[in-house]
Amino acid sequence: MRLDVIVPAHNEAHRIDRTLNAFRSRISDPAVRFFVALDHCTDGTGDLVERHARIDSRVEVVHYPKLGKGGVIMETLRRCDADLVGFVDADCATPPAEFLRLAEVAETADVAIATRWHPAAVLPSPRPLSRKLESRMFARLVRTMFGLPYSDTQCGAKVLRSKVVKTVVPLLSSRDFLFDVDLLLACQRLGFRVVEVPTVWVDQPGSRVHPARDGRRMALSALRLWLHSRVLPIPARVDEDLVGKELLSGEIDEELVSVD
Repeated sequence: MRLDVIVPAHNEAHRIDRTLNAFRSRISDPAVRFFVALDHCTDGTGDLVERHARIDSRVEVVHYPKLGKGGVIMETLRRCDADLVGFVDADCATPPAEFLRLAEVAETADVAIATRWHPAAVLPSPRPLSRKLESRMFARLVRTMFGLPYSDTQCGAKVLRSKVVKTVVPLLSSRDFLFDVDLLLACQRLGFRVVEVPTVWVDQPGSRVHPARDGRRMALSALRLWLHSRVLPIPARVDEDLVGKELLSGEIDEELVSVD
């Protein structure tokens, strides 16, 4: 299966070179493409990525105005046409080998997401206590508000089958911290199979998420998404074969397309 890898980046000049070197060397398949989604970078990130693109035709650079991490991922997903499409953080916290494991799982599932909280996950370096507590609290908030069963919605490595991308992306509304939650909520509502995969995750310094500064903003974003999901809920997926037959006969049972 062909694979497209999206790497969102905002002012990552201090580490994007190392990340692209690691992924390009470990994933040598010429059919794999690396889309680096530049989110209004004002440092040298763009120049470094352009250098990789000149020596490796698999690297594609996409420039955006400031859209936020979720926004550039969403827009770049629309550009991808591979059988599997994934995204991974620019800091290389998820090693290339672990990303390939997600792709293998996604071949038989619909969506594969990395989790740092499974007992089998490996975190070689301990996370700062503040970030660990923030992550745990946010995960609990998400499970409570949205009823999502996943232990780690925010880990930055996920792989989706192309049919999921085409179906789900047009339905998403979040472009900020809640993009991952929005994505998984839509996948769950539409009946796609999401598999959590324990990962090796190497905590990297320089996180731009700070509990004191961003906690309130994340809570407000969660509230907005919760209200949006109640006011404009995504219809549950119906039996496509049965609906197709009904369309041929010119009649559709209203119960088949009801929300609840």
